[in-house]
Amino acid sequence: MRIVIPEDRPRHQVTLPDGAILNLSPILKTDREFFEKGLEELSPESRFARFGSGVSSLTTQELDYLTDVDQRRHVAWGAAVGDEVAGVGRYIVGEDGCAEIAITVLDSMQRRGVGRVLFEALVAVARADGIHEICFEALADNEAVRYLLDEIELVPTPAGGVIERRVRVSDLPRSTDDGEFLAVIDEIRG
Repeated sequence: MRIVIPEDRPRHQVTLPDGAILNLSPILKTDREFFEKGLEELSPESRFARFGSGVSSLTTQELDYLTDVDQRRHVAWGAAVGDEVAGVGRYIVGEDGCAEIAITVLDSMQRRGVGRVLFEALVAVARADGIHEICFEALADNEAVRYLLDEIELVPTPAGGVIERRVRVSDLPRSTDDGEFLAVIDEIRG
């Protein structure tokens, strides 16, 4: 099953280092198929890293949670290369004002820059919305998270256990695509 993103859907295209075109678009209520297809494509290890268990399907309630986002306090982006799901990134602003970030990249799309672009899109929106901190938690053996943290030179990453971080948005570099990310999210927000 392939994913078809409607042509009139707001999106931003980014050329990945390997030359592939990544389409980023904010998640809408109609994107249930995006998540169902994406879960099918995740390895058991990736499912565990994302969900804390080896889930094989998503419930109606989980699909509602993943797709019913307001794009203000719960911001989510989907990414695709051609008609193939590549990943999703989201944050939810907690009561303490910290935007808790979660990024999932399909196994076949890892190590291509997809996670980095999703992270940049989330940070651009958080910065524009006046969010001062992002936070996240990941297993320390999650190589993609360790690589991203090392790449943006935030903090050294431990070799074992769990990585828990709160990072000031002002400490994160701006992307050359920030303006385009914001134009797309503003179009969705209306």
